[in-house]
Amino acid sequence: MNLFGKILVALNLVMALVFMGFAIAVYSTHTNWRDVVQRKPEDAAPPLKPKGLVYQVEDLLTKNDALLKQIEALKSEVSQEKKLRDGRLALLETEKEKLKKDVETKTAEIQAITEDKSKTTAAIEALTTEVGKKSMELEALSADLEAKKGQAEDLHDQVVIKTGQLAELGATLAKLQQQVKDLVAKTTPSVSTVAAPKIDGYVRAANKDMVEISLGSDDGVARGQQMFVYRPGTTAAAAKLIGRIEILQTTADVSVGKVIPEYSKGLIEKDDRVATRFN
Repeated sequence: MNLFGKILVALNLVMALVFMGFAIAVYSTHTNWRDVVQRKPEDAAPPLKPKGLVYQVEDLLTKNDALLKQIEALKSEVSQEKKLRDGRLALLETEKEKLKKDVETKTAEIQAITEDKSKTTAAIEALTTEVGKKSMELEALSADLEAKKGQAEDLHDQVVIKTGQLAELGATLAKLQQQVKDLVAKTTPSVSTVAAPKIDGYVRAANKDMVEISLGSDDGVARGQQMFVYRPGTTAAAAKLIGRIEILQTTADVSVGKVIPEYSKGLIEKDDRVATRFN
């Protein structure tokens, strides 16, 4: 065998060893693709032996469907949120316009109030000036009133004195009238005398000095006439004499009189009785 033959034999041996190595490598890395694709979930042993690709694809499709449903739900929610947002925006826009009109109205009112305030301030200043003038007039009137009050007290004292004198004159006149009656009775014994009828009424109102009674000129009451005031009792004998009054003014059915102090035996009150005689 020559050298060329020996080289060919050596090459064949090397190639055989190389192919044998390839075969061993392929065998060691051989994969059962059917098992990889169709391995059932119960036969899987992750991570070295996961379940088949078919089942993985089904899981992915299921997850995809769930995700699509979530996407649709989210789209629906987004749509609802958008509608709600649009509604809120429209409502806010309406409220904005309303508030804008309210602001304009309030601004106009504030301007009107400001103008009224200016007018009111001027009026208050004018009133303050007027009040100052009136205060001065009031002080003058108060001083004049005090003076008039003193004069009235003096006049009252004079009236009381004159009333006493008048009562004395009335008593004297009554005595003289009685004397005249006695003289007439003595001179004309055949003429029968008839007593004047008793006039009886009640007190409508009274204070310390003045009395208003329910009798007037239609009842025979005259100015200057004196009348008795008494308080009725349970019986006629129990009636209590309170005092006398002198008629100052009379109308058809009402008269006003003053209390005669020297005959006063108590304070005259409303509904006390008043009469021309106390018997």
